[in-house]
Amino acid sequence: MNVIVKINNTERTNLIDWESFGIEDNINEQPNLCNFTIRVYEGQNFKPAISDVIEVFDDTLKIFGGKIIRVGSSSSGDLNFYEVEAKDYTLDLDRILVTERFDNKTGNEVVTYIISNYLAGSGVTHVNTNCPITINVIVFDQTSISKCLTELCELLNYSWYIDYDKDIHLFAKNDKPAPFNLTDENDSNYIRDSLVVDSDLSQLRNVVIIEGGEITSDNPRTSTQAGNGSKKSFATDYKFSDKPTVKVNGVAMNVGVDFLDNDVGFDCLWNFNEKYIRFVNAPASGAVIEISGKYLIPIMVQVEDEMSIAQYGRFEFSKVDKNIKSAEEAKMYGEAQLGAYAFTIREGAFRTYESGLSSGQTIQVNLSNRNIAESFLIMRVSLKMLTASHGEWTAELATMRTLGIISFLQKLLIDQKKKLTLNEDVVLKKYYVINETVEVAEEIGLKIIDHIEETVEVTEEIMNDPFGAGVPPDFVVAPYKPTSNTDPKREFKLDRCTLG
Repeated sequence: MNVIVKINNTERTNLIDWESFGIEDNINEQPNLCNFTIRVYEGQNFKPAISDVIEVFDDTLKIFGGKIIRVGSSSSGDLNFYEVEAKDYTLDLDRILVTERFDNKTGNEVVTYIISNYLAGSGVTHVNTNCPITINVIVFDQTSISKCLTELCELLNYSWYIDYDKDIHLFAKNDKPAPFNLTDENDSNYIRDSLVVDSDLSQLRNVVIIEGGEITSDNPRTSTQAGNGSKKSFATDYKFSDKPTVKVNGVAMNVGVDFLDNDVGFDCLWNFNEKYIRFVNAPASGAVIEISGKYLIPIMVQVEDEMSIAQYGRFEFSKVDKNIKSAEEAKMYGEAQLGAYAFTIREGAFRTYESGLSSGQTIQVNLSNRNIAESFLIMRVSLKMLTASHGEWTAELATMRTLGIISFLQKLLIDQKKKLTLNEDVVLKKYYVINETVEVAEEIGLKIIDHIEETVEVTEEIMNDPFGAGVPPDFVVAPYKPTSNTDPKREFKLDRCTLG
């Protein structure tokens, strides 16, 4: 083992405190983590920062890729210590929210659109996305990209993860083999005393009851009732698959659909959900009313594993899935459940010095001395380093039998071409803030007024004795306005004028 650590594409292997170094590789969409401490001596002038890119290699094999999400610092003498926590490229998928609706798109088309429109320029690709199943409607309302992929996979019974080269893998099931198996002949690949396998019956189910949707009967059924002259509504007794035939005294009635058709023009109206026929006019007393048609039959199937029941007793399990449209499909679903859970679930773990294991791989454990012969799925792989060249891997295992259900569900989706819907009724709203720069120009114009010269001629007229020779003014109390130049009346203000 020869571990190399690069930060922003520069090798920093010699700064790592190897006793602090660890990698946790989790299955599917769960993020992978890397933790270590950097020792920086005085004069080295290096400090890791948030969002720095971390790459870890075992020789040429990349065993981690991601970004720093936390840096803690401390010091001792001339040494500075930086505690680094890094997360894989799921980080890039968590920071963007998607608001979109997709109608009649395949899983491939949904992923392609999201990456093209929300992750352009990020380096994220989707080379390993393989999902041709068509989705009727799927709506994401301000949902992170990682959550979008998780919801998409939950709808499709698929899985996903982003690899250390930023490529999104979206697939039906984990089926990649591990680079080695655990066998009697080859026990040098793991630390023998480290293998632990536990059996768990908490999920055991050996009697499975499947309730599906409804199917139409092959033959019609008829119910006969009698009128009393006032009764208008009559129970149909059955949930008909289509509009039934109604006869009164052998005469066929014109049948409409209640709440959809108007009473005018129909003799009676059929209600599917409430299961009744309502007449517009009550049939006469003693009238024979016949209601007939093909009816809906609920699908109900029970399957059992007699060997498991004999060994453990009855462990019953029921499942309702209205998308199941036939008894044979329900039976197959029940048998898939038995195949996965009729016997105890096995979980285990082991340690090894060998590189190459990763979560999602399948590994065979065939050890006759331990009475183990089974396939397991690697759920988590953890690396703990002691030195740059010596480390120990721990692999956690889970039974592979549950993958039988996944295969069955995938087959149903593809063969039956079922239409899937998620969040169809969500109303999407997008808001945009628009920043604009407005330039305003002001223009001032100077208007020059021409100088105008004019000649004005003024004349003065002087009148002597306008009232007549020797006639004095006739003073009156103010206010008063003379009517003409010859009017002798003039204002006299008592508080201002004096006579003398």
